[in-house]
Amino acid sequence: MKNILITILFFAAFTAKAQVIVPSWEEVYQFEAIADQADGGMVSIDITNQGADIAECNQKARSQALFTIIFKGYGKTNNASASTALTDLSNYNQNLDFYKSYLTSNTAGLAHVTKFQTNTSKPAGKIDKKTLKATTTVYISKTKLREDLQKLGYIKSAAQIAESMGITPSILIVPSEMWMKKAGYAKTEMTDLGEVTSFDYQNALNDPKMVIYNSIEGYLKPILQKNGFRIVSLSAIMANLAKERASNQARTNKAKEGDLDMLARVAQADIWLQVDLVEGNPTNQEIEYKLTLNGRDPILMEDVINGDPIRVKTANKNDLMGLIERNANQALDNFVPAVTSFFEKRDKDGISGKVQFLISENLELTFQDELTIDGETYQFAEIVDAMVSKKSTKYTTSGDQGEGNFRSYLVVIPAKMSNKLSGKVESNNFEKFARLVNTEIKTLLTDQPISAVVEAKGLGGVVVVFIPKK
Repeated sequence: MKNILITILFFAAFTAKAQVIVPSWEEVYQFEAIADQADGGMVSIDITNQGADIAECNQKARSQALFTIIFKGYGKTNNASASTALTDLSNYNQNLDFYKSYLTSNTAGLAHVTKFQTNTSKPAGKIDKKTLKATTTVYISKTKLREDLQKLGYIKSAAQIAESMGITPSILIVPSEMWMKKAGYAKTEMTDLGEVTSFDYQNALNDPKMVIYNSIEGYLKPILQKNGFRIVSLSAIMANLAKERASNQARTNKAKEGDLDMLARVAQADIWLQVDLVEGNPTNQEIEYKLTLNGRDPILMEDVINGDPIRVKTANKNDLMGLIERNANQALDNFVPAVTSFFEKRDKDGISGKVQFLISENLELTFQDELTIDGETYQFAEIVDAMVSKKSTKYTTSGDQGEGNFRSYLVVIPAKMSNKLSGKVESNNFEKFARLVNTEIKTLLTDQPISAVVEAKGLGGVVVVFIPKK
C-alpha cells in the first residue's frame, strides 16, 4: 500500500512540475526594429521565434514584441530609430500577474498590436519534427501602449516623476547650438574669463529659415503638453533675456554668467529640447533634411538625450512640411521616454553643480583667518567647508582656491526638499542651497560684521559674495 501511495505522490508531483508553462516572452527569441511607421508613434518589429506551427509563432511574436518595447528597447536600424525601454525588469518582477495577463489579452496589451504577418523574406523551417522557426513582423503603436500603461499606473510619466520632485516639468524648445553656429548666430571671443560663446537668439528668430523651426515647435508643443509638460517659448523670454544681459555687465568677472547660463535662468525650464535641422545637398531635384532632437540638462549644460538623426527626402516641396511633421512626431515618440529616465535619474542621484564663495575687497577677512565659535578657533575656510558638507549630499573643493578670498566647490544636492512652513515637497536648486549655507554661517558668526549676497549663475551654479554688514 505504501509503495502505491509513494508512486501516486511522485506521479502527481511530476505532473504538476510538467504543467509549469513558461511565458512566450521568457523563451529565447530574436528581435529587430524594421521601420518607424508613418504616424510617428508606431513601429514594426521582426520577431524570430519557435513554435509548433506558423500560427503559434505568430501568436507568440505579438506578446514578445510587446515585451521587447516595454522592458528591453531596441537599437537603431536603417529605417527605425533606437528606442529605450518604457520601464525596467524590476517593474515586471514586481507585477508578474498583471503583465502575464496584459501581454496575452486582446483587450489589453495586444490591443496595441495593429497588424502582424509572417516575414517570408527571412529563412524559416523545421528545427525538428515538432518545432519550426519563423519570423513575424509585428506592428505596434508605441505611443498608445505607453499611454495605456501610464493610465493604469504601472509606469510613471515624466510629468508624474517631476511632480513627485515638487516641480511642474517644463521644456524649452530651442534651436541647437550647431544650427546657431552654422547659421551665423553664434560668436566666440576671448575675454578675461577665457573663450566665451554668445548666441543671438533674437535675430535668429527673425531669420526666414526659422519658419521651419517654428513649424516644428508648433508640431511638438501639443504632444508635449499632452504628456504633462509646460512649454517655455523662446520668443516669449527674449525681452527678459535682454534685461539680464544688461544686468550681467554690472557683476564682477568671477560672478558673471555665460550666455547659456543666462538663458537657463531666465527660461527656468527643466530640460531643453534642442532641434537640429540640417539641409543636405539636393540630388535629382530632391530636397533633403536631417532632423535630430536632443535633450540638454540646463543645470549641467550637458546633452543627456542624444536622438538619432532622421532623414527627410522628397522631390515635391509641397510634401516637405508634412514629412517633417511626421518625422518630428517620430523623433518625439522616442524622446519622451528618455525624458522620463532623465527625471528618474535626477530624483535618485540628486543635482550636481558648482558653488563659489568670494570675499569682497571691502571686507577685511580671508578664508585663512581664524574665527572663534563657542570658545573654539577655526579658519573661516573650515567653517564654510563644514556648512557646505552639512547641506549637500557630496562635495569636493574645485580648482585654484585663490589667494585667500575665493573658494569653489563641486556639490551634489538632493533634487527635492521639504518646505518647513507648508510641509510640502518642493524642488531644490543651488540658490536655495547657497542661502541655507549662508544662514548657517550667519548663525555661527552672529558677532562678526559679515553679510552676504547670493547671485545665481544659470541653474547649475551660484556665487556667494561675503560683504561688510551694514
